[in-house]
Amino acid sequence: MKHLITFISIMLLAIGVMAQGKNAYVDLGLSSGTLWAACNVGAKSPEQFGDYFGWGEIEPHFYKGKWSKPLQNGYYGYVWPNYKYCNRSFKLLTKYCCHEEYGNDGFTDYRIMLSPEDDAATVIMGQNWCMPTEEQWQELIDECQWIWTDNYKNTSVAGYIVANRRKTKVHIFLPAAGFYDRNIFHQGGVTGDYWSSSLDRNNSSYALFVSFHDGNCNIVSNNRSYGISIRAVRVLGDELSR
Repeated sequence: MKHLITFISIMLLAIGVMAQGKNAYVDLGLSSGTLWAACNVGAKSPEQFGDYFGWGEIEPHFYKGKWSKPLQNGYYGYVWPNYKYCNRSFKLLTKYCCHEEYGNDGFTDYRIMLSPEDDAATVIMGQNWCMPTEEQWQELIDECQWIWTDNYKNTSVAGYIVANRRKTKVHIFLPAAGFYDRNIFHQGGVTGDYWSSSLDRNNSSYALFVSFHDGNCNIVSNNRSYGISIRAVRVLGDELSR
């Protein structure tokens, strides 16, 4: 049994996987030393979609097949009246606002990066984890191979294999998990959207995220209220998450 465990550990290291379980991560050999989680937040394996979060929200509105209680009657799901950091409207923000015209009674705090208490990756996975910054996503785009598949490891799940340029076995898989607008699920199996921790500096009601489909991958921005996937990161040398 001991020899089997040792063999499995060696094989995991060979493909860049560190640790096991929900906090497994992959060293893709990036310049910054950033390590990427093997699964989406809320998922137990790479091909699972996981949970969907509004930007800066730490609980999904849709969880285990049920919708959370709406903050305002008649509004279910990922919609501004249910969004944590506004007063029912995208022009009445109460946190992370750089523009008076988007703030509640002209509110501004000029915060452009999520604090740990508003970072779903940190809250759910532990203090050594966080949502990627815009720069970390750009590094992943620039320094890795992005290989589209319609059937990752015979799971029938489409998405991108994001691999080390020299060792394609060292990779993470980003499923095309779609997104939620209100209580409507869009583009599952076709597009993937993944939050960054960065606010859109030009529009405080928007935050930045990676959006991809077969043949295209870009950093874009859209409503903070949308339900979007999260893939966590950590930095090489951090103590293992508890």
